Amino acid sequence: MKQIVVISGKGGTGKSVIAGSFASLAKNKVMADCDVDAADLHLLLHPTVKETHEFSGGKTAFIDERRCTECGKCQEVCRFEAIDNYVVDPISCEGCGVCFHICPEKAIKMVDDLSGKWFVS
Repeated sequence: MKQIVVISGKGGTGKSVIAGSFASLAKNKVMADCDVDAADLHLLLHPTVKETHEFSGGKTAFIDERRCTECGKCQEVCRFEAIDNYVVDPISCEGCGVCFHICPEKAIKMVDDLSGKWFVS
């Protein structure tokens, strides 16, 4: 089996078009569209999806209000300013876990983020 890798760090250079063109020429192929921002190869190839799987790529802090004593330590150490009024903004939270480790009441849990989905076709 021949192997071809199409790679570039710049968006908009035509990687998906080139990879899709090569793919259309092969009868049997294994392909992986590993673009982290916009995996678009499916738009060109129109595959039949056989399996769908969730992908968790990080964690987000979650504060259990029943255990939280509002000591403020989590807010003090959060360099992303993701904690306000003892609630974590999941968009601002980078999942570093500093708040989790500093909380004396163990009121903070790190929960998996659903980052997207991956498919077998």
